[in-house]
Amino acid sequence: MKIWYKFLFLPILILAFVGCSDDEQESVWVYHVENEDGKVTQLQKHTIGNGIPIIIMCDRYSDKSITDGYYRSATKKVLEGLFSVHPMKSLRDYFDVYEVTVVAYTNRISKKVVPVFTIQDLESIQDGDDKAVEYAKKAVGEKRIDDAVVIILVNHDQYYRSCCWGVSPSSSSYSDIPTGGARAYVWDSSDGSESLSDYYGTLLHEFGHAFAKLADEYVEEDRAWNDNEWCKEMFMEEQKYGYWRNISFDSDVTKSYWADFAADSRYDFEKLGCYEGGLFQEKGVYRATENSIMNHTYSTSYFNVISRVMIYKRCMRIAYGDSWKFDYEDFVKFDLEKAKAEYRADKERYHSYSYSKSKYLGVPPRFIKQKTSR
Repeated sequence: MKIWYKFLFLPILILAFVGCSDDEQESVWVYHVENEDGKVTQLQKHTIGNGIPIIIMCDRYSDKSITDGYYRSATKKVLEGLFSVHPMKSLRDYFDVYEVTVVAYTNRISKKVVPVFTIQDLESIQDGDDKAVEYAKKAVGEKRIDDAVVIILVNHDQYYRSCCWGVSPSSSSYSDIPTGGARAYVWDSSDGSESLSDYYGTLLHEFGHAFAKLADEYVEEDRAWNDNEWCKEMFMEEQKYGYWRNISFDSDVTKSYWADFAADSRYDFEKLGCYEGGLFQEKGVYRATENSIMNHTYSTSYFNVISRVMIYKRCMRIAYGDSWKFDYEDFVKFDLEKAKAEYRADKERYHSYSYSKSKYLGVPPRFIKQKTSR
């Protein structure tokens, strides 16, 4: 048989493929540019300390987004957002930042993209979280995954976000500085449906959960606890390990984790106190300031002082090891003037926004059992 004769079958195959139903088309998944999958690029190198790893990845991105540079522009946007406000802006030189490319499965006909990590929605995100950890290890290995924050930028048309903690407080060292890696899932707003400041606020809110183990400071009736006393005891126990330090269960500010700052007149500009409402509860839980980035990302991108000090402590402990000890005045020297400037800038950025006490922002952080190196 002559070679040209074989090509007579080609039009028949094309017509058969094009003529199949949508369901049949959507079952034909094609995996492109496999050599790009799992490729690691270092976007930033630390110049101080031991280096604190951040890994940025994207999910639901097609192969074309890698070859046309869109994937890189998305990870660079995350990079700049993470270091856009104090204290992260001031701590930038301590961090190593990596990009890991994740090639999604795409349909050649419909162009639909199948998620690699985020299965269905964020309520079922646990199904893909182990895979996200495996991709992150390509950048930092097994030994450093417990120190790493993984940012997953999700290409999706719905606003959502979440955070997964790989180590529960009970398995952490008994310390006022939390340990354990985490994954923060953030919606990609590149379609212009969200302003840059709002997007950065969302990103930094989730980073606050992931890195410093901060609590949500907002009220959400649908997520109020069913058993107040049991939940309160659980959270208070976990606070001993450095988790949830930005909330209190006592209205007396002298019994809060920010008591020293509240008594320090140098921090009067923040109006520190015990403002009722937090951890989704309207009553019985208190936050340090009326508003902060852990409360409402559309009216501020400002970390209050208790959030800043927890970020600072975690950074220094990873950068310098267990020998590092916290000194209050060293922190004030690092923080005070920059915090004042950030506070003024934040008021200017959000002067037209009205603060809403209750707004659903996402799903709370959750613990996911994960094998760790420690």
